[in-house]
Amino acid sequence: MTTSPSMSPSSSRTPGKMGKLAPQFPVELKEMPAYIAQPLPQAPAAVDWAKNVVSWPMDGNDTYGDCTMAAAAHLIQSWNAETGQQMPVPADQEVIAQYLKLTGGKDTGLVESQVLKTWMSKGLWSNKIAGYAPVNVHSLDALKQAIAFFGGVYVGIQVPNNAQTQFAAGQPWTLVADWQSQPIEGGHAIPLLGYDDQYLYAITWGAVQPMAWDWWSTYGDEAWVILSEEFEHAGKVGGIDLATLKADLAKV
Repeated sequence: MTTSPSMSPSSSRTPGKMGKLAPQFPVELKEMPAYIAQPLPQAPAAVDWAKNVVSWPMDGNDTYGDCTMAAAAHLIQSWNAETGQQMPVPADQEVIAQYLKLTGGKDTGLVESQVLKTWMSKGLWSNKIAGYAPVNVHSLDALKQAIAFFGGVYVGIQVPNNAQTQFAAGQPWTLVADWQSQPIEGGHAIPLLGYDDQYLYAITWGAVQPMAWDWWSTYGDEAWVILSEEFEHAGKVGGIDLATLKADLAKV
């Protein structure tokens, strides 16, 4: 499939910083399929949720390792575009301020599951989510369904050194001949907002970034489906047993 215009990489880009700490999976939570009350349809061949978003800000991720916060802000942008809701989208300084609030004022990075817990219980930038659950990073079908039917996925990757070079050159993230020798620079949080037969499409460092499926299978280390406030208001959380999910989340 030809890459759609909204998913095309930009020509001049500068890699930002990383700040995703090691994954923590609460034992109280099951993976997404356990909360599906009715079988979801087969995911479509391609999805592009970024097409209605005009631009993606850096959200301070060029200066701070606030990628966990930037990824959340990008999801709000996309959900608004998908549903017609107008939930507040934070400005760069608000993203940074929320990040430093959660880290205690230090640029230490954050754990994705802890960000999600805060997002649901206390909210981020006056936005709350209705629930969240882990998605098996090796189940590509589940990943496609989560992107297609819930407006995107909040994921974590381990970033190899050459990924920054590829990003700066406007190239997709792909495995190269010597990929095993590439040092890991750190953990990074990104939202996945689309896919086709060749790539998954992430938002990071102010741009849309394609990644090959085998690249994701190599470097993806966590994925979370989020039931957004926007989707709940728009009646788009069908198929999920919200009562059971919320009961489990209450134990986290």
